[in-house]
Amino acid sequence: MAKKQAHDKAAARKIRSYKFSILNEAVHEEILSFLSNQTLTKMQMITGDRYQQCEPELARYCCKCENDNPVIIAGLCRQCASTEYRWFRRVGRMDKRVILEKYGMPKKDFIFFSCACNQQYDRIELENFMIKTCGSKMEWVRCLAKRDMRKKKARATRKRNEEEADAFLKSLAPGFASYGRAVGIKKMDKDLLRQCSERFVALTSKLQERGLILRSRSTLCSAFITVGVGRIEDVVDGIFS
Repeated sequence: MAKKQAHDKAAARKIRSYKFSILNEAVHEEILSFLSNQTLTKMQMITGDRYQQCEPELARYCCKCENDNPVIIAGLCRQCASTEYRWFRRVGRMDKRVILEKYGMPKKDFIFFSCACNQQYDRIELENFMIKTCGSKMEWVRCLAKRDMRKKKARATRKRNEEEADAFLKSLAPGFASYGRAVGIKKMDKDLLRQCSERFVALTSKLQERGLILRSRSTLCSAFITVGVGRIEDVVDGIFS
């Protein structure tokens, strides 16, 4: 009997020695909330898990120090760049052009800062201002990401519009697209472009009857085609004379 009790106690001690607490999901999420977004991003890559708090698309905006500090120069945040580069620590100020790009500060907000020569501004003041304005360091990073996303969408929209406009020009009279580019036809709606194309065809035909060709450098011709200035006969007579 005594031997059995001793065995049970030893077994209990053994179980207690190797039994770990099982964390529930809420506790697990709470622990993850203490980790930086950079760390969570790396954990996702390593484990294949997906964490609700993680925003991997923001990782490229942050320094490799994993403190979620925005990149300011050479892939580093202000603190790391100050440690890495002596000149950066010594200068202490940032050029306005770089501030607009890296800090994402609107031009209108520069009035709140004193400016040294050559439009140089204090980096720490700028950083504190952006954190205060955005609400937090991570919100600042999110603002940078949203800004770039807006720029990317705007570029894509412009490119698509340019491609559509070019395709429409090419669908009009033969040669009109090349002429339009040569004279710098500004953006117009499709009806106006069709009218320009019709005047282009009519003027080209009239000039050919006189043994002349349409030249893009002729202001008389371009004014008639693009705006409809003058009578076609007067334009041809002006070129012929």
